[in-house]
Amino acid sequence: MTTFLVVAKPPQKIESKSSTETIPTAYNADVPIWKIGDQWTYKIDDISILNENKNVTTYLYLTIAELPLTVVSTTGDFYTLEFQTTINGQFKDSIHVGSPVNLSMTFSNLKISGNVLIEKSTLGIKEISAGFKKEKFSIQIKQPYIPLPLFLQKFSTKITMNITTTFDTPFSLLTFPLNSGIAWNLTSTNITINGKIQSLWLNLINFINKIATLFGKEFLSPEISALLPIIDIKDTLATFGYGNVFQIPTTSDAFFCLNTENITVPAGAYDAYNITLFGGTAQCYYAPTAGNIVKITGNFEKTHPYLKYINMELISTNYS
Repeated sequence: MTTFLVVAKPPQKIESKSSTETIPTAYNADVPIWKIGDQWTYKIDDISILNENKNVTTYLYLTIAELPLTVVSTTGDFYTLEFQTTINGQFKDSIHVGSPVNLSMTFSNLKISGNVLIEKSTLGIKEISAGFKKEKFSIQIKQPYIPLPLFLQKFSTKITMNITTTFDTPFSLLTFPLNSGIAWNLTSTNITINGKIQSLWLNLINFINKIATLFGKEFLSPEISALLPIIDIKDTLATFGYGNVFQIPTTSDAFFCLNTENITVPAGAYDAYNITLFGGTAQCYYAPTAGNIVKITGNFEKTHPYLKYINMELISTNYS
């Protein structure tokens, strides 16, 4: 569950593998114009997210070898980008309701598809919708409430999920026109998360718990059992005291454009604007000739309570 709580610091340049040669800029970079069929493919080596509070500890790790984003609509004030990709990763959840219940899920080559709505004037994200159907997960459960047979402690199951994340105000790392030596704020917005999770395994757990309840041996709390068999993400977040709306507060001078540099990523070499994020904890490189961000890298542990690390690079594009 992502809430941005950051503290702006004086801009600092973090170490980068790119060239540090400064490229003269005699112009401001205006917002690019995308057309149907434009595509950017990224690789994401690492996304690490950790959320801890008194009742729940959640950890998520993801890698994506190729994330292709293709413009499929340019109607109105927004672009619609479509994606289909595979994800590898691990999810761990520890719920402290009475005695702890520990859940671990691993997945590989998880086929996921969806759409991203991008505001034309800012390249800010308005909405992300994604889902998968009957994808395989390896699951391990440890709980002290009732002895479970081995096949219910460690097993594989297929899960179907859809999730939509909406930003009241589109979220963007960029500002336009863009030039060296300028700073800008992170704009406040609210994030709303909705979706559903379904699985035959959830149906089975719900059935077993109902049978156990008849004998006074239920192993799920009433709050948890009420969420089954189809998990509604909004209701689940409310049960654990979150709600499904999270605020990103305004942060003054969260972003600063240091200069333009020549940077090489798998897609090629670009003259890119080097933008520090949140006082230098991360870097973002925007290349006008690519019409998009070509690299984001950084460690957010000191400025962000959940997002720990991200490394993303452009590996191909047909933008011209």
